[in-house]
Amino acid sequence: MKTSSQLLIAVLMLLFAAPVVADGPLPFDTTRLTDNVLVFTELSPWRSNHVVITTDRGLVLVDPGGSPAIARLLRQAIAQELGHSRIAYVINHHHHWGHSWGNVAFPEAVVIGHEDSVDLMTRTAPFIENRLNQFRPRVDEATAQLAELEEGSAEAVAVRERLAQAEWIIAGLTEYGFTVRPPNLTFSERLVLDLGNVTLELHALGNGHSATDTVVLIPEENVLLTGCFFFVTDGLPAFGFHPESEVGRWLTVFETVLDGDTPIEYVVPGQHALWTPAELRGWRDYIADLWHDVHSLEAEGVTLAVAQGRLPVPQELRTMVDDSADDDRLDEYHHGNVELYWRLHKDRAAVLVQHALSEEGLDSALATHRELQALPEGEVFFSEAEYNQLGYRLLGEERYAEAIAIFELNVEMYPESWNVYDSLGEAHMLAGDNDRAIELYRGSLEINPDNANAVTMLERLGVEP
Repeated sequence: MKTSSQLLIAVLMLLFAAPVVADGPLPFDTTRLTDNVLVFTELSPWRSNHVVITTDRGLVLVDPGGSPAIARLLRQAIAQELGHSRIAYVINHHHHWGHSWGNVAFPEAVVIGHEDSVDLMTRTAPFIENRLNQFRPRVDEATAQLAELEEGSAEAVAVRERLAQAEWIIAGLTEYGFTVRPPNLTFSERLVLDLGNVTLELHALGNGHSATDTVVLIPEENVLLTGCFFFVTDGLPAFGFHPESEVGRWLTVFETVLDGDTPIEYVVPGQHALWTPAELRGWRDYIADLWHDVHSLEAEGVTLAVAQGRLPVPQELRTMVDDSADDDRLDEYHHGNVELYWRLHKDRAAVLVQHALSEEGLDSALATHRELQALPEGEVFFSEAEYNQLGYRLLGEERYAEAIAIFELNVEMYPESWNVYDSLGEAHMLAGDNDRAIELYRGSLEINPDNANAVTMLERLGVEP
């Protein structure tokens, strides 16, 4: 039991402990869509879009960011634009840390999110140190790069953004008393908030980018917020990261919000540039057509390779992307989406192994894997990417022995893949076995000498690539 003097010291530490201060700025570009809707876009590598809605019940913030330090910078930007920054509601459009760990910086607000976010955010709370270990090396790397670059050059500006983001994330996550704050107002499929002059309709998309993806429709403002469901990488929006993606539910929700009574004028993704309604409809139609075509071919009993051959890149897709995606990149992207939908129609080995692991432990998971391998070819779908995702999910939970075992299965199944050795190397490094990690990273480089990640990790481990 603490004495009264110990309690006093603890209170004084809480009141007067100074937060870690980052040096670099993390400013925002501000876009006013309507009189009541503003978008604050981070000038960071993520280009996260934080949306503020002015309502009769107070300000609503959609996406508070991934660090209380960044969230406070956002609060300052909001105050400069609106004269105050008292937030009535914070909405998490999904539970991932980079878009929700800023919740704690708005203690006055009700935090809203999908009901599954509470458990998922609570389970990720113990892994703050993992995030710090992810960003601390970026500070050293970016600082070293800046020393070699011409100040003011485009490359220097980009590196400085990476440095600022890493510093502000670290500053927030190392603050005294930082904790993860899950939503305290949740919903399952749909939630309508009547806020006087504005109504907010929250629709759960189901499993997609995450298990808690949510879109927010603001009918009076003709604005739709799509969160990170479309995750843009190199100019192409990826979707369906979740191993049990719910395509039918996606299409139902997008039909509701796009083809309903509200004429959408503005589409705000969770990150990067704003979309037009026509762009969103184009991608929705691409998903719908591909889902139908893959289902038809799977029903015919053809193989995945045949299906990919019979479903070339549609001309509509070529017109929806800019010149940054060449033909080879588009082919790879489209065939990857065909595979994604194909495996959703199949029993998938990685999912079955994951279920066995969750219910009965690692021995059962390994036995399930062997049983599935013994089945006739094509009866169960095996995927290097899905086994890799499962391994990284376990790494994120610091279940190192289980992650290593899953990655080893991938090495066994795909011995010619440089990436499986890279992933297994990372697992051994995090588990503290640097000698084995070095061996595996070097093995990855033998297959793919251009694997920059392996080079970086070997240098971090203090050895020559």
